Amino acid sequence: MRHVISLDVGGTNLRAAIVNENYEIVRVIRKTTLTGSVELFLKQIVDIIEDLEFASFQPLNIVVDIPGRVRYDGFIYALPNIRIEKIALKEYLEFYFKLPVYVKNDAEMAGLAEAMLGVGRGLKSTFFITISTGIGGAYVENGHIKQINDEIGHTLYDYQGQYYEFEKLCSGQGLLNLCTLNNVVIEKTAHFFERVRLGDALIFPIFSDWLSLMDQFLDFIEKTYQPSVIALTGGVMRSSDVFLSELQERHPHLLLKPTYFAQDSGLVGSACYGFQQLSLIE
Repeated sequence: MRHVISLDVGGTNLRAAIVNENYEIVRVIRKTTLTGSVELFLKQIVDIIEDLEFASFQPLNIVVDIPGRVRYDGFIYALPNIRIEKIALKEYLEFYFKLPVYVKNDAEMAGLAEAMLGVGRGLKSTFFITISTGIGGAYVENGHIKQINDEIGHTLYDYQGQYYEFEKLCSGQGLLNLCTLNNVVIEKTAHFFERVRLGDALIFPIFSDWLSLMDQFLDFIEKTYQPSVIALTGGVMRSSDVFLSELQERHPHLLLKPTYFAQDSGLVGSACYGFQQLSLIE
């Protein structure tokens, strides 16, 4: 059976896995991501791959998903959450391991997993959205990643007469900012939704504003991409019982679903991409 190596790079954790062609995660290792140094970052990536003891699996390539913009040739412009920039990761790993290496955006890889094997399986198109500290997205049509507006979380929206990036108002951190703009102090996103559950009269108008902003965002996706399904994940989705059915009612022509793979979507999506690349050269 064929295998590939998948890496899911996050600002907090780094995970590496061996995945077979049935998209089963055979072996996985997790480490806390080292930040602030390109040299330490590159060494940690090499170390975690070596810790997989992959030789017996004879992997055919390595796919890395990263939380940032990546050039067509695998060069990474910057990883803000890891506090490093200008990283020639593909070149470095190919020289070290003598295997083909692909470096892709994490939202694109997670979206590919959901489109190929998750909630979008068997459907024409999937729009993937993660609502966490920030907001990211990817669009997959007929099994292929399609170019979308760069960094959809940075799209500008009007709120109280001023323009803000969407994620500054609607992500997990954005919700806290939204509260601050309304002179309400909330320490954690989970506390906000708990107060919504309790019917807090102080919080409910802010929640209504958040829903309205989410409405505008979903309207944009529906009109621009017309996806068969929207796959939703991220920390805010832990409170989806508060808002998901409401958003679905407001958008009856959209199919909104929590992701199937949850935290494994990046690893599985990277494996999907790795096996797709193999099929192109066979």
